[in-house]
Amino acid sequence: MDEMPPTQGQLGPAAPYLADNPIPTGAVVDVSNVCWSERLPPLRRHFPLLDRLELVCSAWRRRYGADSPLVLVADNSLRRALLPEDARAFRRMERVGQVRTAPTADPVLLELARDRGWHVISEDQFKDLRRLHPWIERSPSRFLSWELRDGEVRLRPSGIRRVPAHAVSLAVERKDLKHGRHIDPSVAAQERVLRSHWRCTARGCVKAFLWPDRLLDWPSLARDGTVVCSCCGFPLEEAGPRGTTRLFVASDARTGTEFLRFPISLGSAVQLGRGDLTHGVNLAATELRPPEDVRQVSRRHLMLSLEESPKGPLPFAVDLGSGNGTLLTRGTERRLDPGERIALHTTDRLVLGDAVAIRLSGRRYITPEEEAPPSLDGAGGGLTVLG
Repeated sequence: MDEMPPTQGQLGPAAPYLADNPIPTGAVVDVSNVCWSERLPPLRRHFPLLDRLELVCSAWRRRYGADSPLVLVADNSLRRALLPEDARAFRRMERVGQVRTAPTADPVLLELARDRGWHVISEDQFKDLRRLHPWIERSPSRFLSWELRDGEVRLRPSGIRRVPAHAVSLAVERKDLKHGRHIDPSVAAQERVLRSHWRCTARGCVKAFLWPDRLLDWPSLARDGTVVCSCCGFPLEEAGPRGTTRLFVASDARTGTEFLRFPISLGSAVQLGRGDLTHGVNLAATELRPPEDVRQVSRRHLMLSLEESPKGPLPFAVDLGSGNGTLLTRGTERRLDPGERIALHTTDRLVLGDAVAIRLSGRRYITPEEEAPPSLDGAGGGLTVLG
């Protein structure tokens, strides 16, 4: 399983489950994903095994020849999860350079595959990395998974499909919670952390200064289980139960480039516009690097809120009599009337003054993109509490 120079391997018999398959120069293997796969023998056994890696590598060699190179990339955490004998073998592979390791393998293996034009062998759909690697959706045939057919492991397309923006956001947040903040929502004790507001009382903490009553984003868990501030690491105080929180994304309406994400919690509202807003976000703040034509956004352009409804918490938008209007895209396009109030759907898109696009994130949580809130020229996201 050593890495070898890119060479063209000899193809075996044509495989019907890999249609229109070009001769690849090589592949990058998601080692952790393979070793943990319960669809490889022993089936439905949830622990990692190096034997599974050999089964997949052998399937590649049968298909593309022994000279078609493989690069193996694994998460650092895999070595701690392996059985003792496998862990010793894994460390030997590391020492001789047969496997590369990284704190998180996915970014590394995707960069290698992108730069070399190689395939990726993994069951992962890499939804959380679609923005950083748009080539994933442009080159779905380069992503292979596996199946057990007639007692033999064979490679097949992994089924990469285009993913809507809100689903990408949700995938990003799930990974950040688990790997960035060490909070696993599937663990009851940790899931309860997400149901509470938290307050940081540390002197000099940026977040404590911005949000003295309660932090708007999620905390982190220390190794001993203490709930700590994700900014300064100081232990947090509980500040009551947290209601539903939704994230909104602001981007350049022409290029799609995001420049801000901001949360709104149940029972709160925020104004969007330009300049110093008492209860709002200044979309023209230079720190945000907004679109060049952001001046087409009115000083008080739009209000967003999250409110209870018979269908549960719903986000609402109201055009505040903006000069250049607000365009709603929901299948078709139409301009909102001044003062018109609408409930927002996940796939809706609002365009303010033909300059700034606003949409719901698919996420319920806040990621490191919001951990260092930008200065908003005196309009740092103040909230209006709805009566």
